[in-house]
Amino acid sequence: MIYQEMKVTITGESFTQFGKRILISQIQFSTLEAIFEVDEAVQRKLDLHRRAEIREFIIDSVSEGDFYFSPFIFSSRGAIHEVPEGGELPPGSKIYILDGQHRTYALISAISHLRARKETEEEMGHFSEAKKLQSQIGKLKAYPVTIQIYLNLETNEERQLFNDINTKRKEPHVGLVMKYDQRDEYAELTRVIASQLESKMEIEATLSRITVNSTALTSLTIMRRCLIALFEGKITAKTGKAQLGELKKDDILTIAQTFFEAWLKIFPKKMTNRKTFTSGYSGIQIALAQTVQQLHRHHEIPFEEAIEHMLRLKNACTWKHDDELFAHIYDPVKKRVKNHSTTNAIQKTALQFKRKIEGGMMHDTK
Repeated sequence: MIYQEMKVTITGESFTQFGKRILISQIQFSTLEAIFEVDEAVQRKLDLHRRAEIREFIIDSVSEGDFYFSPFIFSSRGAIHEVPEGGELPPGSKIYILDGQHRTYALISAISHLRARKETEEEMGHFSEAKKLQSQIGKLKAYPVTIQIYLNLETNEERQLFNDINTKRKEPHVGLVMKYDQRDEYAELTRVIASQLESKMEIEATLSRITVNSTALTSLTIMRRCLIALFEGKITAKTGKAQLGELKKDDILTIAQTFFEAWLKIFPKKMTNRKTFTSGYSGIQIALAQTVQQLHRHHEIPFEEAIEHMLRLKNACTWKHDDELFAHIYDPVKKRVKNHSTTNAIQKTALQFKRKIEGGMMHDTK
């Protein structure tokens, strides 16, 4: 792509699909950022949580290597004129997002976050770190985005295409991804640990969500999130390379198995009865992993010792919905916990667990 007197030449190839002309190209993100627009009459409202999740994926990935996105889809609304080498976008004209809004804004947000971090490092005199961050910023600005541009869609056709993309396209079922994905380190660790625990607890291996009537204690998907919280302290979505520090794989497997087996010691006998107890809820399980991580970090103790302290919850918590530890997520009208798996709820639950455990630790030192 080149700029000529504010006119943008998009190098690519044009095709006819279902009677509609499409230009396919690959451009640097910095160029795409300058020419795209969002029409709220066609697009859905930006989901800030989703943008944040994708941003964290981008920042994690760019610091370690490459990452990949499927093609972004746009409409030029007749503004692009076809030329032999691709298409020309006149000065002041825009292309409108049909698919890729969250990825586009996540890239913009990632660059902004990295710039803020770079400035902080510079002000602290950490110039080598600032240089690394500048390199990552440059990499994102130059990131090659594959785009498909519909050249002559009407607004009603854009809406129809947007709806088709977002209702008919099928993403891989997250449960199946957990079961078979060979590229995700945490998914692989989860499968190994689950195989070691299969004789001790029932684990849902396919479904990503467990119903209130399920007899499984947890699922592969939830276990993966527990491992991320346990070893990295992250409770939001995580993709990319696992950050396991200097821990060896055998140590990781031992710590993880010890953590999950500890559930059998602290949870009530009917731990999968979700109508009575909270022990089978994902937010509670992830909060326990976050608690162990915080104990390990704040008290500078081994993971195994932090898990041992977690056993204090056996007598400190009834695991019933109305237990005082769950007051922040308990609905007295429905007489059960609700919204237990939000980021805020998990953080508060982990804080409640940590306070209860630390209270017992202080009592023991007196």
